[in-house]
Amino acid sequence: MYALLYGLVLGLSLIPRSLGLRIGEGLGSLFYLLLKRRREIAFQNLTTAFGDQKTEQERRNLVRQCFRGIGRHFFEAVYLFRYGADRVRKYVSVSGIEHYQEAKALGKGVAFLTGHFGCWELMVIGFGYFVDPTYVVVKPLDFQPAERLSRKLREISGNRIVSKERSMRRMIKLLREGKNLGILMDQNIDWKDGVFVDFFGRRACTNKGLALLVLSTGAPVVPGFMVYEGKGHYRLELQPPVPWLDFGDRTKDIEENTAQYNRVIEAMARRYPDHYFWVHQRWKTRPYQPWPRER
Repeated sequence: MYALLYGLVLGLSLIPRSLGLRIGEGLGSLFYLLLKRRREIAFQNLTTAFGDQKTEQERRNLVRQCFRGIGRHFFEAVYLFRYGADRVRKYVSVSGIEHYQEAKALGKGVAFLTGHFGCWELMVIGFGYFVDPTYVVVKPLDFQPAERLSRKLREISGNRIVSKERSMRRMIKLLREGKNLGILMDQNIDWKDGVFVDFFGRRACTNKGLALLVLSTGAPVVPGFMVYEGKGHYRLELQPPVPWLDFGDRTKDIEENTAQYNRVIEAMARRYPDHYFWVHQRWKTRPYQPWPRER
């Protein structure tokens, strides 16, 4: 099965990139029509996030753009199996590299804060090609052939994969050794593994792992996002390190810094709302409360 999937990917990569991206956007539009449940989730998420700041039609247009972007991102990932750094450099630029250099000068590993924003697979590859090889923290896929294929893609630029399952000690060790970690922390999580902090004005159960890592290692946190600039071109945007908020209380430190990391992702989703992965049930886990529960 893996050989079949890999052969399919290599076959698709032979399609000229400009045509492939248009095909991907077309497939995204098709899935927008077919996947009613995901379409409704995305619309509800945008309503939660923006409310009356955007009209109903604007929100529906953003849902459509989100699906088109996902289709385009699929084909971008396909081409990465065949393109090397020199080819990728022709359509990916980097801004803010000085922020990474400032953080790295502290002599510790750097934790890259990011989320499911834009073409995140291209962003991961960009860390390896244009910044420094990075250990990327991911949740393994259940379907092993797809997991093997995604690992091959993510490691193609010199990165390495770290499973998020029971790996906190290893991640602490890597940061203390001066290695970089890439952490996507914007997905819904079970209440026992997260903290409830604001995301677009509503409490969202958020992974507290990054705050725990920084608390244990003092590693600097550098936000990084892949921005689509149109006509097949992207920009890997690195932002200034996020300062640690120290309240002298472990529980409050974890909550307030996790909330701060959420604000970074929220700010990017506000700047580029068509880039964010709205089809995910970000607010699915709710805090315990007596009936009737919050919807």
